[in-house]
Amino acid sequence: MARLRTLKDRRDFVRLKSGRRWVTPAFVLQAAPQPEDIKAGGPRFGFTVSRHAVAHQGPQGRKRGGAVRRNRARRRLKEAVRRVAPVDARPDFDYVVVGRAAALERDFDDLLKDLQKAFAKVHGAERQAKRHRASQRAKGA
Repeated sequence: MARLRTLKDRRDFVRLKSGRRWVTPAFVLQAAPQPEDIKAGGPRFGFTVSRHAVAHQGPQGRKRGGAVRRNRARRRLKEAVRRVAPVDARPDFDYVVVGRAAALERDFDDLLKDLQKAFAKVHGAERQAKRHRASQRAKGA
């Protein structure tokens, strides 16, 4: 299986915050076109899961979101992306997957379906805008 190209710099994660996004119970997918100076080699992915996102009720009623839970959620999301991205991700886009608590319990097949839908939705707005511009040109012509 091909290795994912990953985002490493904070500036890339910050740039994607203002891009397109789709929210599911298990994750938030953020997407934006790659900068002109980076384009080459296919899509890049960033993954983040905070301790607050996977917090659960621990002993003595304290909320805990330890490294084991964060890493498990991240591994599940990475595997889902490895399976879905070759078909649904665009080569000239960067993506960030922000994990949520449901990433730990959600059925893996549902996680894959959510990811396929999320890719379609973040790219659907672009297709819709192109159609709108084309119809506007047709009306003006």
